[in-house]
Amino acid sequence: MKVLIVAHPDDEILWFNPSEFDQIIIVFLNGYKEEERRRALENHPLKDKIVCWELTESNYWRDKTKIEEYKKCYRETVELARKLNADSITTHNAHGEYGHTDHVLVHNAVMEGASCLVNGKDPKLFQQIKKVYEEAGAWTWY
Repeated sequence: MKVLIVAHPDDEILWFNPSEFDQIIIVFLNGYKEEERRRALENHPLKDKIVCWELTESNYWRDKTKIEEYKKCYRETVELARKLNADSITTHNAHGEYGHTDHVLVHNAVMEGASCLVNGKDPKLFQQIKKVYEEAGAWTWY
């Protein structure tokens, strides 16, 4: 099964081709524009493929004091990713496309929790090599 995991409703069409996937998972549904997002998903042409994890956004991207909420979202996303039975997962890139902290959270949490290829990469090897670059102060996204 090919799975797409995105932070928010609309990310699936902004950054990906959602018709290529067997399942589309939206991590954050609660919080920002919740009512509007739910209404949009009711009319989504691929709604039969969509699963919402319905986590509440931390709003860390707007308010950097929300670090504990952000960490909680991260832990919850890792745990949900661990439970997936997928052949491959596609998600946001390491920089969250344009640095959006929710996108980065989803990327990192899926890379930590998944047991299959993510964005065509082996998550364990990705983490191992990323750590090497971080420890050397050479990781691109800092």
